[in-house]
Parts: sequence; structure tokens; C-alpha cells
Amino acid sequence: MSDKKIKIGLSYYGSKIQNYINWLLSFPQEIEIIKLNHETGSPEELLKCTSLLLTGGSDINPEIYNQTNEKNLSKNIDKNRDRFERNLLDIALKNNLPILGICRGLQLTNAHLGGSLIQHIDKHRNEDSSDDLEHEIELFENSLLFNIVKVKSGKVNSEHHQAVDSVANSLKVSALSKDGIIEALEWKNPEGNSPLLLVQWHPERMKNNNSPLSKEILNWFIKSQKNNGD
Repeated sequence: MSDKKIKIGLSYYGSKIQNYINWLLSFPQEIEIIKLNHETGSPEELLKCTSLLLTGGSDINPEIYNQTNEKNLSKNIDKNRDRFERNLLDIALKNNLPILGICRGLQLTNAHLGGSLIQHIDKHRNEDSSDDLEHEIELFENSLLFNIVKVKSGKVNSEHHQAVDSVANSLKVSALSKDGIIEALEWKNPEGNSPLLLVQWHPERMKNNNSPLSKEILNWFIKSQKNNGD
């Protein structure tokens, strides 16, 4: 794929979508972004792309992970988006396309693969303003994530009120917050699978865009497409 143009399939939802576009286009190479949305196209448009980026946003329907929403803990559920993005995941996995899941993208992928979520946690979202919170995370050294960013710990931003509970059998944890919230997931056995990295924070809008927890994740995502050819 090194001789082909990089075409990133971007799950195109939410008021902060421009942050993702700016982040992707900051890479020093020509990149085309394909906007994927259930209102404007079909999931099969991903077949034109060289990768999939699942973005943040509204809560996932808890029925996906065999729970109910009887206490109304999950907010702004969009079943059409859930269905569309799960179709995108199936296509990406079937065709071994690199996948980067951010915030909701991590949660959806884990749930889609058989894991579950905690429907509400405190202290990981700013309740008083639209500014992200920040906190430290610890990385596991025997992980793809550590090999990408080359740091054992670091500061990340945080804007979520749900988190991973049970981890899908095919995934493993590669980073935790100090209070034990799962901050990153990846394949337990990557052999033969799509290149995959799932993070709970928002690398596309960190205050320090030179942090390896932003910059090196972008580098990995782009390079995984170059190295994922025939």
C-alpha cells in the first residue's frame, strides 16, 4: 500500500469533528479523509479507504453489551450511529484495515467484540465547563501502545463518563489511569488481525500536541496504512 494514497475513513459525527480532521492533516504527507456517516452514505464506502478512525461522542446503546438503560445513565443514544459504526468495524476487520478507536471508539469496539461498559463513572469529565480534564496514566511495557509511544506514563485529557468494564476476550489492557479506569486496549493476539489501537483519551485535541501520546499515535496510525499493503 506504500504506493497508494492514504484515505482515512473518518466516522463523521459530533460538534468536535474538526479536531480530528486538523490532527490527521497535520501529518506531513498528503492524506484524503473520507467522511463516513449513516445519513449521507453506506458503510461500504469504507472499502474505498485504507483505514478506519472511530471518533468520540454520544453514549452507546447498552443493549449492545446486554444491559438496560432503566436508570437513564446512558445519554443521547443514537441507534443508527451504533449500527452504522458496528458495520464499519465488521468491514474493517474483515479486510484487515488499520483501526484507531478514540473514546467512544474504544468503548464501541470493546462492546462490539463482546466486552461491556460501566454506564457511569465520576471524575473523568469536567462538569463545570467544556474544557477537558487531565490526569496521569500508566502504560504496560509489554504492549503495542508502549512500543509506539516509548513512555511508561504520561498526562492525557479526559472527557467521558463511561468506561470499559469487562474486556472483550480478544483484547487486552495496555494502559490504566491512577484510579484504575482502563485507558487503552489492543489485540491480545495481533497475528492475522487488523492493526488496532483503542484509547480512552483524545489525542486529537491534547494541549501538548507534541506529547508522544498524541503525536506518536498519529504516526503509528498513518504508518500502519503504509505497511499494511499487499
